[in-house]
Formats: sequence, C-alpha cells, structure tokens
Amino acid sequence: MTVITTLPENWLCKNNCFYYKPNRTEDQRCRGYYVAQILTKSRPQLKLEPVSEAFDRNFKRQLLLNHLCISCPFYVEDCDFTSVQPPESCVPCGGLIFISNLLRQGEITDSDIKLANLRELGENCYVRLSNDSYVKSLEDDYLYQIARDELYEINQDALDFVTRCDGFTTVADLDPDREFLEFCIVEDLLDVSKEKVRWPVIRGKSPVPSLRYLEWVITRRCNISCAHCYLGDQAHIEFRPELIRPLLDEFTEMQGLRVLVSGGEPTLYAHFDLLNGILPEYPVRAVLLTNGTTINRKLLKRLNFHEIQISLDGMEKGHEAIRGQGNFQKAIRSMELVREAGIDLSVATMVHRLNLDEWDSMKDLVESMEVKEWSIDYPCIKGRWDLYPELRSGMRDAADRMLYAFGGSYHGTSSGWTCGRHLAAVLPSADVCKCALFPEIRMGSVENGLARAWARMTHVPISETDCAGCESADICGGGCRFRAGSRKARDEVMCLLHKGGC
Repeated sequence: MTVITTLPENWLCKNNCFYYKPNRTEDQRCRGYYVAQILTKSRPQLKLEPVSEAFDRNFKRQLLLNHLCISCPFYVEDCDFTSVQPPESCVPCGGLIFISNLLRQGEITDSDIKLANLRELGENCYVRLSNDSYVKSLEDDYLYQIARDELYEINQDALDFVTRCDGFTTVADLDPDREFLEFCIVEDLLDVSKEKVRWPVIRGKSPVPSLRYLEWVITRRCNISCAHCYLGDQAHIEFRPELIRPLLDEFTEMQGLRVLVSGGEPTLYAHFDLLNGILPEYPVRAVLLTNGTTINRKLLKRLNFHEIQISLDGMEKGHEAIRGQGNFQKAIRSMELVREAGIDLSVATMVHRLNLDEWDSMKDLVESMEVKEWSIDYPCIKGRWDLYPELRSGMRDAADRMLYAFGGSYHGTSSGWTCGRHLAAVLPSADVCKCALFPEIRMGSVENGLARAWARMTHVPISETDCAGCESADICGGGCRFRAGSRKARDEVMCLLHKGGC
C-alpha cells in the first residue's frame, strides 16, 4: 500500500504514464494530473493499493469522460484513447489511470471528481448552468438535467439563485448556500470555471397540463415487417422537413422535456440527417426508437441523440418469431455498438407466446449490456398483430413478465389522471393526436400550432373510469386506453400486474 502525501511528477508521470517524456520543457499536463494535485491537497493520507489488473476502459467511463477528459488540453486531437474507436494498442494517460484506481479502491468518490474545480478555483470562479441543464417551468419550477433525464424541483430561492448563474458572476458575488452549490455541481446542474463564459438562463412557462413528452413518428418507412406492428401495411408517409424546426421551436417554448423519435424505422427517414443536425440546438432529451438493424459505428459517430432504445423481443427464437430471421444478431450487435459509443442504451420488449421461456436469459443479457431502462409491454391487437393470434400470450403470462422491467424514466401521466396527461403524438402527416394508437382522433396539426392542438387534448381523470378507488391507479395510470377498449374501461393486463385482479 502506498500512502500518498505528495504528488511529484516522477511518481505520477514517470512511473504510470506511457506518454511520459523525460526532460520535457512544456508546462502543459493532462487534466488527470491537475485533478490529482487538487485531490491530494484536499485529501491528505490518500492510500493506493498496488494494482495488477489491466485498465478497465468501461469503469466510470461517462464520469471520467465528462469531468476529466473533456476538459483536458489533449482531448480529441492529441488523445486517441478517448476517440469513438481507439486503436487496440492505445493506453490511457497516467492521470486517468491514477484517478480511476483511486475510484475503484474507494479512496475517492464521484463527488470528489466533480467538486475538484470548485476546490481549485475557490470563491473567484464563475458559475453557470451546465451544458445539459435547463430551467423548466412546468406546473412547478424545475432544473432538468438532460444527460441523465432527471428533474429537480426547486423553490423560489433556488430559482432566483440559478437564474443569476450566468457565467459572469462569481461564487463570492452569488453568496450561495454552500451545501446547495455543491449539490448542484455534484448533480451536474452547475459548472464553475476561472474564465467568464456568457450563459444566459432561458425562462418560459408551460401550459397546464404541461406537455413534457413528444412521441414523434417521422416516417412509416421500415426495412422489416414485424408481426406485432400496430401500423400494419401503410403508405410510406414522411414528416415534411420544413416543419421540423417549427415543431421543435414550439415544443421548446412549451417547456418540453423529451422527444421520442420513432417510425417505422426512423433512421430510414429521408431527412434524418437534417433532423439529427438540428437536435443539438434544442434543450430537450432526444431518444431514438429503432429496431436495431441499421445501427453501425459510422452512424453512431454522428448521432446527436442522448439515448437509443433498441427493440429486443426475446432471445434468438422469440425475437425472430416476430421480427424475422437474422435480426436477433443485428439487434445484439447494435446494443454492443451503442454501449461502446457511450450513448445511453434502453431496451423495449413485447411479451408474446414464443418468448415466454426466454426471460431469465434476456435479463442476463440486458444486465450485461448495462441497459438504462427495460420497458416491457403487451401488444395491442391492431395492425398486423390481428393476423397472428397464435403468437399472443395470455394476460396473466404478460403481467408476470412485465415484472422484469426496470428504469421507469418515461412518465406520461400524473396522479389522478389516466395515461397521456403529459404526452402527445405527432404523426408523419403532421397531425397531432393523443397517442400514435389513436391516429383517427386528431387534435390539430403542426402547421396550425402544437400549443393549439394540445389545448384541445382531452384528459381523462381516474375518477371517471372503472379504476376509481383502486390503490394502484396512480402507479399504472389506468393502463393503456387503447388496450382497455374505451374511455371508462380498465386495462386488464395492468390490473393483473398490480394485483388488482380482473
């Protein structure tokens, strides 16, 4: 065991760094070196056990990338290790190895890394909202951390404080509650720097109820014919490119949080490159819903989505029973590539008769891929699914398999209301409707305004359904209205899932 009381260059660089050059005259060092200096000053008596195993490039990858590598003077141009596809022989710098080993051995925490800048710069550093954080005024005021898809409710004092965090005001001038400031830095809501960086805090106000989630079907075009597809065989309609910006502009003005881009297969959309290029301009979390057959490294390198959801409907037998031969390995390979690229990965699965015996294997697979969220559903009898009664499972079997789900970042409802309280769908025709399962119930169009269409949306209270009085109603939101069959009826699959019976 080594007790680290000082951090001489010879110890950190010469003995740990592949890139060390003796007798160097340049002052520049990697960011890991500087952070290590800060940590050893604020945390004397750090202990480091001898390390024998090879560097694990997946350990705390996103944390180290965001809080060490991105601010490093050698990042990208001079650093092969942090590239999307580093050479096999590429090794990390000594600073990254040192910080990673301290984290793995529990000598420092994630918070220590995130607070390093504040400890180094002190009261004279400038404070601003982080690149992925925005004030969202919904029914209440929140800070939204897009990269992690987290909403933090804030009171008026906190709102007044973050509104002043414009990148031109110092910690000393802000005079914040220290505990709150450090909390915001640890949660990636605020950044500090020694230089002024103008960062205006954009304010707005949502309608009531707020429209938080936009299901955006950009194309009917698809490269496979899934047995359970609710769209069936429809014409290849595509969302008009001139309406992309107006839709995103208005959704942003309405304080929207997440846009779920789907199809068809959305990567086959004729104007996908245009849409992908525009997305970074908007303070919303972009989620790509794909069948996984078109994902490759070249596409991932230029994607501007925060999350990719890949459909996985079983192991090889179950998946290909409804998605076609050869598509299971494509889905698995896509999952591997998304994980390799450092993009959040989620999985969506439909329960059907031929995957009922595959769930433990799927669970092992999903966990090994470090999936952020696993959403599980029971297909609605619509489109092609009406033609395959032999593939349908029983409702009890479906409810039992839904227990494998985890994550739960998608919240389309709120207490006392049925599904869709904060959700709208936009179809390739530019029509706005409650849900893509109800295309015939048109509330308006993007051309005439998303806000105007949202104002016409009907929202069904739980008290007006057969779910009134059920202790699980606020958890399931009354289930799927389409699957329930009417405005008033219960979704029997969800009743079974939540032990309410049918």
